[in-house]
Formats: sequence, structure tokens, C-alpha cells
Amino acid sequence: MIIGIGLVVTRQTSQPPDGRDPSKEESLKEWNEEANREQPPEHNNQVQSLAQQYKGVLFYKGNDTKKQTALTFDDGPDNVYTPRILDILRAKGVKATFFIVGVQARAHPDVLKRIVDEGHAIGNHSWDHPRLPSLSSAQVIEEVQSTAAEIERITGKRSDLFRPPYGLMTAREMDELKSLGYRVIDWSVDTTDWKGESDKKILALVNKEISPGGIILQHCMAGRPGELEGTVKALPQIIDRLRAKGYQFVTVPTLLE
Repeated sequence: MIIGIGLVVTRQTSQPPDGRDPSKEESLKEWNEEANREQPPEHNNQVQSLAQQYKGVLFYKGNDTKKQTALTFDDGPDNVYTPRILDILRAKGVKATFFIVGVQARAHPDVLKRIVDEGHAIGNHSWDHPRLPSLSSAQVIEEVQSTAAEIERITGKRSDLFRPPYGLMTAREMDELKSLGYRVIDWSVDTTDWKGESDKKILALVNKEISPGGIILQHCMAGRPGELEGTVKALPQIIDRLRAKGYQFVTVPTLLE
């Protein structure tokens, strides 16, 4: 999330770039480089300011009068961590929300189908995870629409949820996303799991930052081997501990009702 070096590709059509092998995830590793993804300290203030300007469009949490929370997972699907996360969610009877990257959907259509078939919500997370403010308006729209088309081709489903890569957005992108009919979803609990955090560190962050209506940010595609082992180990503990505190786990669309 965060300020980073995205994979910015200049394209003139709504089609994904020709000549790329979507099964090769090595090109995606830079998403998770710590120097590129460290959250700027002003991020929360910027999001809260934009949320006031774009009420009903930008959300970083749900209704704080209900003891509900939403688990969200970014950057997938992949065939390593996403299936393990889905196994845990199924065993625990929890529905989550997955923000889908178009190139990953194309590489792993069966995993994306499983996400939908098991009742989880999905959202759009761009085609190849660029910094949206660095793109032209036409490129931003293409990132969104090409991913939406790929998701619909694979699942038959459309979503009105969008999460900007790295959480980076300005009023320009907000206007574009609003015009396309999207609700923009940020977060209130950042587990920083992309750093390879231990399950103990992730649990401590969730315990510190959670509040009613909280949207929890995690990831389901890693840039380095072993990077999300803490996520997998922490997930069942997060569910058990928050349930013990009276929280109900819901999808983002339900959280925003």
C-alpha cells in the first residue's frame, strides 16, 4: 500500500498488453519491496479528508455502531497462498473480500472461480498494480476496465468495489472511479503482512487497531517465498480472538450496508 514503484505499462487499447506471460509472477515481486510499499505517515489523514469530500464513494471502515469487521486480501489470486487462505476461511465459516489484480486473475482463473464459488466478495485492484496518480486518466480507466472485463469473463460477476494499488489516490482518480460507478475501499487496520511479519506481530497490530466497522488489510499473493507465512498462521487466530470479543466477520458489501 503505499508509495511504490508500480508496473506502469502504456497501452492504447482496453486489452492487456501483448507478449506478457501472466504465469510468471517474478515481475510482480517489486510490489512488495519494503522501500516501495512503506506507508507514508500522511496516508490516513489524506484518506479521511478524501472520504469527507467523497461521502458514499470512499470508505475506510464501516458502521461503527455494529461490532462487525471485514477481512480483505489484496493482489491475488495466486496458487500458493490464496488456496491456503480459502481453506482456513472455509473451515472457520468466514466470508472475506478479495481485491483482484487482472494479471493474476488471468494466470489463476480456477482460484478466482473458487473465491466466488465459496461465497466471498470480490473487488477490482487494477490490472498490474501501478501507482494510479502517475498514469493518465485514460490509463487509469483502462486499468480498471480491463480488470473488470477479465473478472467477468472468468466468473460472470461484476463488482462495484475498487481498491487503489498501494492505497494511492487523489481527487482526480476519485472522480474517475466515481464516474465509473465504483465504491473505493481503503482500510482501518493495516497488518503490514507484506513485510513478512510474524503471526504474533500481525495479531498485535490487529488487536491494537481494530474497532467496530474495521476493514482489515492483508494479502494473498507474495512477492518472495515464505513472505505470507505469518498471514496464514495469524488468520485463524484473528478469527478466534475477534469472535471471542463479539465481532462478526462480514464481507465489505455487507459492512457498508
